Amino acid sequence: MINLYFTLIKEQPSRRAMQEAQHRAGRRLLCDVLGITEDALHYYDNGKPYLPGGPFFNISHSGRLVLLAVSEDGEIGCDAEEISRHVRNEEAVRKRIAKPGEEDIPLIELWVRFEAQRKAGGPGWMYAPFVTEGYAAAVCSRTKHDCAIAIQQKIF
Repeated sequence: MINLYFTLIKEQPSRRAMQEAQHRAGRRLLCDVLGITEDALHYYDNGKPYLPGGPFFNISHSGRLVLLAVSEDGEIGCDAEEISRHVRNEEAVRKRIAKPGEEDIPLIELWVRFEAQRKAGGPGWMYAPFVTEGYAAAVCSRTKHDCAIAIQQKIF
């Protein structure tokens, strides 16, 4: 089963302050959901946190949204983006990530799928849940899940 959790943070006065708030909220959300302290986290060389022995998880943030995907079954990736986000070189990006037959899919949806798959470590089963208004999200699992994704908002 895949569990998704999200929280919405307050807008911050600068980009740097927003990034710091997003990272703090992501760690807090993760620790709250898993019932751990930050000391339990280990980090890969690329900075991605993990827990030896699982569960598997991935965090994404965009704007005010912080999204956490958790799975006991295997590697997982998630991505979320503000729908209003402007993408530079849109046509070049679309050419790079779109598969045949995806020409009519909004670029933001293609992008979150692409990023979720990359963060999961490769191809898998893709889910595109509705999380909250104004955001597109995707989850990629390396393990097939036949059940629905559970989504829960956490308010701090």
